[in-house]
Amino acid sequence: MALTQHWFYTRHGNVWIYIPNLIGYARIASTLTAFLLAPQYPSVFVILYFLGFVADETDGRLARKYKQTSMLGAVLDMVTDRASTAGLLMLLCKTYPNIFILFLSLLMLDLFSHWFQMYSTLVAGSATHKDVHSHSFLVRLYYQRRVFMGFCCVSCEVLYLMCFLHSQPRYQSLGLLPVPLPHQLARLLPGMQEDGQIPAVAMLALTALPGVLTKQFVNCVQLKNAMASLIAHDQQMGDTVTLPKLD
Repeated sequence: MALTQHWFYTRHGNVWIYIPNLIGYARIASTLTAFLLAPQYPSVFVILYFLGFVADETDGRLARKYKQTSMLGAVLDMVTDRASTAGLLMLLCKTYPNIFILFLSLLMLDLFSHWFQMYSTLVAGSATHKDVHSHSFLVRLYYQRRVFMGFCCVSCEVLYLMCFLHSQPRYQSLGLLPVPLPHQLARLLPGMQEDGQIPAVAMLALTALPGVLTKQFVNCVQLKNAMASLIAHDQQMGDTVTLPKLD
């Protein structure tokens, strides 16, 4: 006799308590708790934040497994991702006031890119915001190869988290590695040892840099394509306004 699956693990009528959405609520609570503890317990902050980040992969798998995909879940997932990263970059702005403009620029690029892309695909009636038909090979690779996308996204979070830990005196002397760096670069790294040794957290941050640069390139191309798509939509609708010449 076949066992009947419990209604909770099926596509039932109460979207609010779909398993992926419950995970989404837990991610928000975990992230808020992490930021609350960040000043006094940096290690706990990193653990809680990264657990919330890992859960981002889990909710999608469970949504497909139990057929509990929903518009609420999709938007909740994306907004939680953007809010978490924005919070982390704001924390880095406060932690590194001398280069806050760098982290603020990364925050703005992330928000601009995803918001424009989401709106442009909504206007175009696309089923997904992922730019899988981009003219850029790298952008297509990013969206068509989940492993590559995961590498880039994880690299960003790792670099940001390691930058935060590197601001803590305890981590500036933890796991020192003999890595020769140019003198100019070494001067930019707080806590860099005079004998050329680099803390483990700084080494992890440098290792993640290629993935971070790739992610920022994808964000730039995605933003440009989304803006071009919105302009094309305006032209098709005949709503463009001819501006008077200033000469």
